[in-house]
Amino acid sequence: MFEDILDSDSYMKCDIYEEEDKYHIEIDLPGFKREHLKIEFNHGYLTVLASKKEDNALNNKNYIKRERTYGVYKRDFYVGNIDYSKINAKYKDGVLIIEVTKSPDIKDKKTIEIK
Repeated sequence: MFEDILDSDSYMKCDIYEEEDKYHIEIDLPGFKREHLKIEFNHGYLTVLASKKEDNALNNKNYIKRERTYGVYKRDFYVGNIDYSKINAKYKDGVLIIEVTKSPDIKDKKTIEIK
């Protein structure tokens, strides 16, 4: 669970913790607006996308040092086969918080007959 595939995620540091019935993912995304964030769920993968466009007015400045970056950032987490309608997210103070309700464990063991 929560094996992640790192693309350009060095800007998307996260903590993942669990409660009895939920997983929580907290991702630092300072400087982004809510409308520039997107979360998708597809075939067991939760994808977080964040985009930050460069302000054209910045190009006219005579920079001495420039460390802030712009572009599209992406991070994928494998969460398994869950009910996507039970994924909740909120963004506050530069932190994206995603709650994923756990799938019920399959406790029934079944032996498959070999023919």
